[in-house]
Formats: sequence, C-alpha cells, structure tokens
Amino acid sequence: MEIADLARWTPIRFDLSGPTPTVDWADLSTERFVEPFFDQTIARWASGPHAKPLVRTGLDAFLALDGEPSVDPAGMIFHLSRCGSTLVSRLLGTVPGVVVIAEPSPLNALLGLDPDRVDGATLVRLVRLLVRALGRRRHGDERHLVLKCTSWNIRRQEILAAAFPETPWAWVQRDPLDVMASLLAKPPGWLGLGAVPPQTARRFGLDPATVPASGRVEFTARALGAMLWSAAAGPGRRLCIDYSELPAAVWERIAPHFGLEIDAAAIERMTEQSRFYSKDAMPRVFDGEASERRLITDAMRMAAESFAEPGYRALASHSG
Repeated sequence: MEIADLARWTPIRFDLSGPTPTVDWADLSTERFVEPFFDQTIARWASGPHAKPLVRTGLDAFLALDGEPSVDPAGMIFHLSRCGSTLVSRLLGTVPGVVVIAEPSPLNALLGLDPDRVDGATLVRLVRLLVRALGRRRHGDERHLVLKCTSWNIRRQEILAAAFPETPWAWVQRDPLDVMASLLAKPPGWLGLGAVPPQTARRFGLDPATVPASGRVEFTARALGAMLWSAAAGPGRRLCIDYSELPAAVWERIAPHFGLEIDAAAIERMTEQSRFYSKDAMPRVFDGEASERRLITDAMRMAAESFAEPGYRALASHSG
C-alpha cells in the first residue's frame, strides 16, 4: 500500500519500544467517533463488519500525509478527573460538524515518553502531526475538532500549547475531596490497585522514593495538586469551569470560547444528553454519586486540604 492510500486512515497505536518507532493505522473511513472515548470507538470498529487489517508505517508517514485535508483543534479540554469533563465533550459532540477526539491513546503514548528519549521540539512536532492526523476530514462534513485530553496530560500542557498556540482551552475541575472519593472508590489506570510505579510518580513531579511510604490517599491528593498547579500555569486563553456549573456552562461559556455556534436546537439536544451517564456508550439515566460521597474519611480531608485544595482555590478565583 502506498502512503497516499492512508489519507483517510487514522493512527490508533504507536510502538515506541524499539530503535525505530512505528505507528499502526486503521481504516475508520466508515466510522464516527460517537463513543465517550477514542479507544471505545476503535474497539467497536475492530469487532465490527468494517474492520480491516491495520497498516504499519514509520513516523515519516505523518509528515507525508500532513497536506491532506484536516481540521486543527477549535478547542482543547483539560481536566482534573471525575469532574464532568466527559459530559462536556459528549455535549459538544452533539453539535453538527464537531468531531470530538476524547483521550486518544496515541497522544498519551507521546506525552508519556521519557524526556530523555525525545527533545521538546521534536515532541511538539510529533504531537502536532498526530493531532492533525486524528482530525483528518474523513467524511467531508467535519468543521471543528475538539480534543479532550486525559487528566494527567495537563502536566504536559506546554507541549500541546506549543503545538497549537492559537487554540483556546478549557480547564474543568471539581472540589478535590469529591474527586479523591471517586478515584479511590474506582481507581483509574494511573492510580491502580497496588504500589504506584516510579514512572507514575515522575509523571506528577513526585519523588518516586517517597511515594510508597505516603500511601494511596496522600499520593492521590498530591497528584491532584500537581495537576491543579499545572493548570494554573496555563495560558491566559484558559477558561476555568467548575463541576457545579455544568451542564449549562457547556453552551453558555465553553462553546463560545471555542468559537462554536450554538442555537436553541443545540441547547435542547445538550440538555437531553446531560440526563445520562456521560461515560456509558449506551444511555443510562444519571442518578448522582452519593455512594462515593459517603466514602470520604478524615485522612482524605486532611490530604486534600494539604496538597490539593490550594491549587483548586487559586483556579476557582479565575472561574465565573
């Protein structure tokens, strides 16, 4: 297959383990990113009737294909975790012409690279080429791209800001104590069920030697604090949104911030969509998170107050 034949294909996976990095491309020309997360769409495609064998190339394919029609991000969503960011991305995805790429694993692979392996300027170029490939016009009706980042990506926000210096972004947050309750009740991949690995500690700027002794509660609070202070260091075009402002802030503040036109019909669609769990591919009416709220302990309160709440309050002062 010639490189030009991959014009409407999508990069879905890197192999960065060897001396010559490679990328796997999938023919998603018949698919829409309708699931809450990028990898869910890939999984649906892979098990469906339109799946085809992947094509593996070197990284030079990104540059060779960069002239193909694509849309740069109209906006980027960064978030603290368990704070309503998936609701934000799903509501924006109901707007005609808006394509939402949510937490793509290829981007995580690049941003998670050891800084000793790749210099900053090269990483910025790779991230830009990857996001433009993800934003390829595969159907012809794509007008705007919204990139939703994984929570820890805020720690590398300077890379994305350099790759797309004109793109505005929104930071979505929530009271850290509530976030901790949710994370500890249902640990994400970066927290896990056992000891925190050294690379995870370094991801949040924490000393790997001291992390095991701190325990999961303190580590979680420190990680949230690291993300909050990274968000506070973001550019002036940052828009701060609190969980308590959702869902109305999506059409009242975020959409205009991203330059997206919203009419009464769009607001009606968003209002209806907001009734359901945002992370479920199949509709399920949202009934709150009271069970997680009951899991808050004194240790969690003390850790949140010491390590996470100062950054949260600093950012909250920029909200509204």
